[in-house]
Amino acid sequence: MKFLTQVLIFILFVSFTFSTHAKQATMQIGYGKITAVEVTTKKSAVAAGTLAGAVVGLAIDDSISAVASGAATGFLVTSIIEGDRRVFVYTLEMNNGDNVSIAVARPDLSLGHCAALEQKGKHNNLRPVSSVHCRGDQEAGSTSSEQENHRLSIAEKCHEARDLLSKGGSNTEIDAALRNLRAYCD
Repeated sequence: MKFLTQVLIFILFVSFTFSTHAKQATMQIGYGKITAVEVTTKKSAVAAGTLAGAVVGLAIDDSISAVASGAATGFLVTSIIEGDRRVFVYTLEMNNGDNVSIAVARPDLSLGHCAALEQKGKHNNLRPVSSVHCRGDQEAGSTSSEQENHRLSIAEKCHEARDLLSKGGSNTEIDAALRNLRAYCD
């Protein structure tokens, strides 16, 4: 019994330690020009849905037409549920010279656009910004602390809006989070 109590305390300690470290992630913002765009798709369950539909069709009626109907139904239902599976992989040449690739669902950026890459923990946001942020001269790299704090504030508000949406809540809270998402993340 004593050993079990010690193990439980250890597990709670470790989980608390990891949860506090996860919350302490700092927001990082980088700016770069988009140098490549690739359109790909997320992993799909269409094949599994088609197979499941075929098995159900076979279970209902032991005929080829039932298997084909079940497979077609499984394909259609899975396709409708999944919706648009396109993902846009953007490659950015960051101001510091690094090349970074990020996959997002937004299709509105194109070659040559200047974009802000905001990262905090598992949260990533890519949004278009003024080309002033991507200039190659010395002036572009020097920003005042007030400007930097403003940029971080906007990125934090975007992160908070995404967190609120993922948690859910009342209609009023979700509407407010959606407004904040449009205001701070785009």
